[in-house]
Amino acid sequence: MNIDNEYINEIGELVLRCRKVVQNEWDVLALVFDTAEGHTANSGFLYYGDKIRPISAGIDGEPLLLDLKIEQLRKKIAEDCGAKFKQVFIQMEKKSGKIKVDFEFEDSSRWRIVPSKLKEMREALRPKF
Repeated sequence: MNIDNEYINEIGELVLRCRKVVQNEWDVLALVFDTAEGHTANSGFLYYGDKIRPISAGIDGEPLLLDLKIEQLRKKIAEDCGAKFKQVFIQMEKKSGKIKVDFEFEDSSRWRIVPSKLKEMREALRPKF
């Protein structure tokens, strides 16, 4: 699958505008977006040294902007490859500006962050650049 870097860069720029990303120290971050028709939700973690902070990503004053960009990417990928992803996993490194993106088309719970698996998932999702 060949994804236009424009979408990835725009998503990265929007993530960097999110209140919790701006207000907190971090070295790397991981965000999981769960998607369905007309619905997008996200959760993830900020990693700073040995500290890990759970977050959800939202932009003050424009709370749906990032969700809309994820939905645009979902539609574009569906047009290109015939399938809509159920989850998108985004990892970013602050110092280098690197962004990694992965998609899940089958298992809508692959990267799901739930209280019973919080400790396990924060390590499983930790970015390795």
